[in-house]
Amino acid sequence: MTLNPCSLPSDWSQLHSAPVAEQLAAFHQALALARPEDVSGGFRAFAAELLSRGLISMAQYVSIFAGHALTCLTPAGPGVFRDMADASDAADLAAIYSRAKYGSIGDIRHLAWQVIDYLEAQLEDPLSHWARLFSDARVHGDNVVMMTTGWRNVPSTANVLYDIVVEEINVTLAHKGLPTIINVKLPRIAPPCENYASLSTEERERVNLVQDHVIPAENFYRWSGVHVIFGDDVLVTGSTADKVFHHSMHAGAKSFQAIYPVAVDPRVALSDATIEERLNMTQIGRGLGENLARLLSDPQYQPILRTLRLVFGADNRDALEAFLPRVPADNWLRLYRSALGNEFLRQDGCVPSLARVRRHLVEAGLLRADGRTVRR
Repeated sequence: MTLNPCSLPSDWSQLHSAPVAEQLAAFHQALALARPEDVSGGFRAFAAELLSRGLISMAQYVSIFAGHALTCLTPAGPGVFRDMADASDAADLAAIYSRAKYGSIGDIRHLAWQVIDYLEAQLEDPLSHWARLFSDARVHGDNVVMMTTGWRNVPSTANVLYDIVVEEINVTLAHKGLPTIINVKLPRIAPPCENYASLSTEERERVNLVQDHVIPAENFYRWSGVHVIFGDDVLVTGSTADKVFHHSMHAGAKSFQAIYPVAVDPRVALSDATIEERLNMTQIGRGLGENLARLLSDPQYQPILRTLRLVFGADNRDALEAFLPRVPADNWLRLYRSALGNEFLRQDGCVPSLARVRRHLVEAGLLRADGRTVRR
């Protein structure tokens, strides 16, 4: 069947009263075309509504705007998640994901290797989306780039995770004679939203318009075909991925695809985006507890922005004194440097906790009295 973009609506809510067969035909047509204008037209919400009525599968929902997710989770009670494929208990994955979100390098590596194993298996199947993407790029002399969430000095879990993925999968691609992935770091100029994971879908969309990553413009795509892979650690509302898709395709990207280790049931997520925060906190709560102390004490601990907010935020100021001895001083120095590099001294609620950690580091011989690092 020849695809005709003119037959698709600019506002997907117009189809809500149409016959089911017409809705499904339009859905599949839009799925194949992947038009950037469907982001603002409400295609994701339309697809979620089809899913809620049992008219499409979760896999089909994830695949809009060329998305790919390894595991899809749905909440099944307070702190409980189940795999949507077979309704099995997903407690182990939720725990791994939660620790990874706060910088557990072992758990980040676990998620990264899940993505790597998936991509390597896909590359063995010449008919898979991923094998065709890289084969076509080789034939046409195109480039393939990886973009993750934007960051300012302090990475997110997704940034660290896909650094690992790109480094490892490039070995496989090189051995196969396929184009290797160019790891593009998206900068974030404005300070990131402090409570993004607890925002509603509408609030996330407003934040993403003014306070999100800087996405490459037309000049980036001018001299060669560029295929964009967007990698994030989770698909919740799709606001971030959809923005990158919309801007990349309008700027001249040859194709767009997104990949996630985890996707959350949109029947819940689009009406209550705070489900992401509940998933984040299945292992690490709002306080300075034992799980956090164990995570921060790892010699390879990777400072992550959300952990800095937890540790240095005003809510945990009174508990910080007793918590200090539970984490090695070298790791406190790493956290302190990262917080300063992300303008935490400009956040009034963080200043008292930063001052206390600074005194602790001076007493430990890691900082001088003027706050500068002691050379070792």
